[in-house]
Amino acid sequence: MRYLSVHLKENHPHNHLADLYELVQYAGNIIPRLYLMITVGTAYMSIPDAPVKELMKDMMDMSRGVQHPIRGLFLRYYLSGQARDYLPTGDSEGPEGNLQDSINFILTNFVEMNKLWVRLQHQGHSREREQRTRERKELQLLVGSNIVRLSQLVDLETYKNGILGPLLEQVVQCRDVLAQEYLLEIITQVFPDEFHLHTLDQFLGAVSRLNPHVNVKAIVIGLMDRLSAYAEREAQDGEWQDKAKLEQDALAGLLEKVRLAKEQQESKPTPTEPSADANGEQANGKSTETAPVSDDAGAETTPQPTEAEATTAGGEGDQSPTETKKQRGIPQNIKLYEIFFDQVNNLVNAQHLPIQDTIALLVSLANLALNIYPGRLDYVDQVLEYANRKIKEHANSADLHSPPAQQSLLALLLAPIKRYVSLFTALSLPTFVPLFQSQTYPTRRAVAGEVARSLIRNQTRISTTAQLENVLEVLKVLIKEGSQAPAGYPGGPQRRAVETDETLEEQGWLARIVHLLDGEDNDTQFRLLQMTRKAYAEGNERIRTTTPPLITAGMKLARRFKAREHYDDNWETQSSALFKFMHSSISALYARVNGAGAAELALRLFCACGQIADQVGFEEVGYEFFAQAFTVYEEAISDSKAQFQAVCVVASALHQTRNFGKENYDTLITKCALHGSKLLRKPDQCRAVYLASHLWWATPIAATEESDEGLYRDGKRVLECLQRALRVADSCMEPATSVELFVEILDRYVYYFDQGNESVTTKYINGLIELIHSNIGQQDSSNIESSKRHFKHSLDNIASRQYEGVVLKPQK
Repeated sequence: MRYLSVHLKENHPHNHLADLYELVQYAGNIIPRLYLMITVGTAYMSIPDAPVKELMKDMMDMSRGVQHPIRGLFLRYYLSGQARDYLPTGDSEGPEGNLQDSINFILTNFVEMNKLWVRLQHQGHSREREQRTRERKELQLLVGSNIVRLSQLVDLETYKNGILGPLLEQVVQCRDVLAQEYLLEIITQVFPDEFHLHTLDQFLGAVSRLNPHVNVKAIVIGLMDRLSAYAEREAQDGEWQDKAKLEQDALAGLLEKVRLAKEQQESKPTPTEPSADANGEQANGKSTETAPVSDDAGAETTPQPTEAEATTAGGEGDQSPTETKKQRGIPQNIKLYEIFFDQVNNLVNAQHLPIQDTIALLVSLANLALNIYPGRLDYVDQVLEYANRKIKEHANSADLHSPPAQQSLLALLLAPIKRYVSLFTALSLPTFVPLFQSQTYPTRRAVAGEVARSLIRNQTRISTTAQLENVLEVLKVLIKEGSQAPAGYPGGPQRRAVETDETLEEQGWLARIVHLLDGEDNDTQFRLLQMTRKAYAEGNERIRTTTPPLITAGMKLARRFKAREHYDDNWETQSSALFKFMHSSISALYARVNGAGAAELALRLFCACGQIADQVGFEEVGYEFFAQAFTVYEEAISDSKAQFQAVCVVASALHQTRNFGKENYDTLITKCALHGSKLLRKPDQCRAVYLASHLWWATPIAATEESDEGLYRDGKRVLECLQRALRVADSCMEPATSVELFVEILDRYVYYFDQGNESVTTKYINGLIELIHSNIGQQDSSNIESSKRHFKHSLDNIASRQYEGVVLKPQK
């Protein structure tokens, strides 16, 4: 037919098309006759000075002759498609027609096509209803094409005054669920966002009159999401560069408003009529939970706009949309949030929406408030408060625990976390934490995980106790073992959960968050550590992961206290309290955590704290930490390898101490050497004893730029340790092991000789070298190959130093 149309326009003179248009109407069958008439008529419309207006009216009237739903739909779709390029768009009143004639033509065609489309559901047997529904969904594009064409023709004023009303009236009157859902969706999608902004009341008014079975939630959500995305696109570059400052000021104002509302409520002994300030109470979650919400409750509870967002009431009527000041593309005289909050409120009450649909609407409403009004925290808090109230009303409903409802609740809680610049802005909303606490374990765990990841990803510093309190309240679900019931739902005792890769990763997050604590002063930092330790203590055996970072942070704070000793008179008291805190934390770890490695970890932490106490000048505290480390060693470490490692750890820590008195230091290092000499395996005994010799020979610590003067050194005790180690090595039953230990001891002799220890003379070095040569000569070379290489390297080192009197070759 399109080829015929092209042929007619190219090969027929002007007058012949008019005759042909009359001629084709004599065709016998109505379907071919109408298709021919439309083909010739639309070709005729393309001719200059054609009576377009009369042709459109005539073809529209004649098309009413086909009332079969499917045939009629395709016929009118063909009419719409053929005529679309020749519809008049001018303003002439002559026979060539004008824009209003085109609009009337498309609207009439749409109405007739919609009637045919709706009527299609009543064709055939009732058993074929599902098949007809599928057919209708396949044919819906034919009806929607009229609306698409309208969107290409009209401007805002024409849309408001002449298009939207008839469209919505047809949608409401058809009373068909499928038609109403599709047509409202297509209206939402094809017309520009600017049009929707200026016709919201009219559109939402029609939504409230739809068939009760229509999925109104999807329609409203689609519109809110579209306008929210429009506002985000229209945001001016740099408009919210100082969003952090904006959020901080808005949060301060909101919290002050909550405080004043609470004081005002407490000052009233009996309930009274709502005052003008009731808006703030409702917006911030202070309204009663059981109070029924009327249809106009949204208007009563909507937070009042600030001066920056308010417009002069008297000037709204005189301003055109182009003259009105805009905020993120939204004219300020259009209270978008208030309109949609009222709509959601009315829908929930009028249609008794299930809880999952209610929460889904609130998610879109929250996103709209976050995108368009980032400075209005009371809007978001009002949405959260409304959601919290609805959740309590449906606490015993199975729908609340359905996957769609839980997914929507998770999205609602994550929206402010992901959107605000500062995580603490979301956590400080008065209703956020109460809403979070009422959720199921999986939802709370997902939100807590996002909070932890956000803190770590952005390296967000936690500087106040209020910030930390909100964070810990959310992270509590990760701290405790096993799943826990929501707040207000007491459950039975939980079986201890097996740690999985996911829970271990979560404990790693908690540990890393400790390093984000950054108090404004030392006292605040100490309080932050105390709060964190108290919260983490509820994790039972999970404190194995969270205690070490607390101790590390405590050691950093101890140095900060020391740095302020000339400025703060009470720094010693503060440091003493901090060391007690650290001692108590490690003791709790040692007492409460079972399993491999727990005692060794406690011992390492005690030694580290002992070093720090020594560095800041608290000798008695440091002594107590090392004494506790020895206690742990004696009580809980029984594995021979672990014992050797523990002795090495203690010896290394003691070797770096500098402020112990001689008596205390001798006691500690003697105890360390004694434990080393009592190890089970002879090689471990030998190595522990010669390593302990370093405790009597302190060396300067390069980082502190020490000198040799004043360092604790006792050459005779060093020699005693080396000789004892030599005896132990000689007593080993395996000759190869003895040779290996002899070479290691030789290295120690050379080290002390090089350090200037007068007790270690060339006599001892020569004797040991001869002993090693003798033993090597008596052994099978294959068993001591590594020891021989080690010995050769040691001899090369000695030779390079050219020590006087040292004999390297064996005596004959």
